[in-house]
This record gives sequence, structure tokens and C-alpha cells, in this order.
Amino acid sequence: MNYDNRTNFMSRLPLLALFYLGGSVADAGPFGLEMGMTIQQIGGNPQQVAPGKYKTTVVPKPHSSFESYVLEVGPHSGLCWIKGIGKNVSTSQFGVELHGAFDELKGKLDQVYGTSKVADYLLPGSMWTEPQYWMMGLLKKDRSLVAFWNASSGAKLPEGLKVVALMTSPINTNTGFVSVEYAFTNEKACDAELSKADDSAL
Repeated sequence: MNYDNRTNFMSRLPLLALFYLGGSVADAGPFGLEMGMTIQQIGGNPQQVAPGKYKTTVVPKPHSSFESYVLEVGPHSGLCWIKGIGKNVSTSQFGVELHGAFDELKGKLDQVYGTSKVADYLLPGSMWTEPQYWMMGLLKKDRSLVAFWNASSGAKLPEGLKVVALMTSPINTNTGFVSVEYAFTNEKACDAELSKADDSAL
């Protein structure tokens, strides 16, 4: 399986469906963005890649670890979800360098949000159990390396903020990247708006 997961940049981490993240209007949110912002307020001429989905390289407060950002914006609810897509990391098949990039960014997020919970596991029955197959396991979706910051992890989050998620993704067995996702409390309403708009085409 040899594909670039960046082509699937709009997909959310499945576990995020269980949580929602809210930002306070009074405080600058992730990358300087705030819940409910319109595309006009976000600025930067983002490219629409699907209904309600936009990709951009320009945000108010960019971070050097990320090369692009994906935004979900509802017609009434506004900005409800952000994904920062990291730069390519060249790594061995053991995944040492990718794991290191994950740990480095996790440490920075720990300083901001406090205690996280890490899910680092290989699915039962996977054939990619040897250390040299770490990247192959990730590529075959048998392995996951994810960190969450939320109330159950013991994180001390700003008012309204429910979860932040950091994850690793492969491009091939020698290259991967790290990404971070934020979902605001209006995400459910936002998704419903976009789904209704999509269904109106039927």
C-alpha cells in the first residue's frame, strides 16, 4: 500500500467523533483562529476542496511544524474544526524519526494543555509485530500512535476546550508526518448544516 495520506487530509481521526472542542471568543484559538469565524474573517484566500471544507497555508498565527491547514466552516455555525498538517519526516522503517517528531510536538502541547493520554498500539493479529515493521504497521493501519488532551486525560484546558488530538500518519515506509486536530463545540451543528446542504442535492 503506497499512497500519500495527505490526499485524505479532510478525514478526521475516528475517535474525535466522541469528543468536541470549544474555543473562547475572548481568547485566541489554535493558530489564531476562533470558533464561528467566517471564511471572510479567516482570510488568506483558502481553497475550497469540498462543501464546507477549505485548505490554506495562511493562518493568523502559523506554526513552523505545519505546512498547511484544513478548516471546516458551516454556513451559519462558522468555523468548527481545524487540522494542522505537518511537514514530511524522513524516517527509518523502525519509525524512530517520526516517533521523535511526535514526541517533540507532544511535549509542546503538554506545556500548553497539560496531561495527555497516549494510544500507542498494534491491532491484535497483525503480522507487523517486529520493530523493523513499525512504519509498515502504520501504513497498513494496523498500528496507531495518537495523543489526546481532554478532561479524562487530566488536561487543564481553557474554558470551552474539550479535546486536542495529535497523530502520526504514513506516506510510505520511509516517510510520514504528524498532524493535530481541534474540534469546536459547534462542530455537531456544523456537520448537520453541511450534511443537510449535501442531501439537498439528492
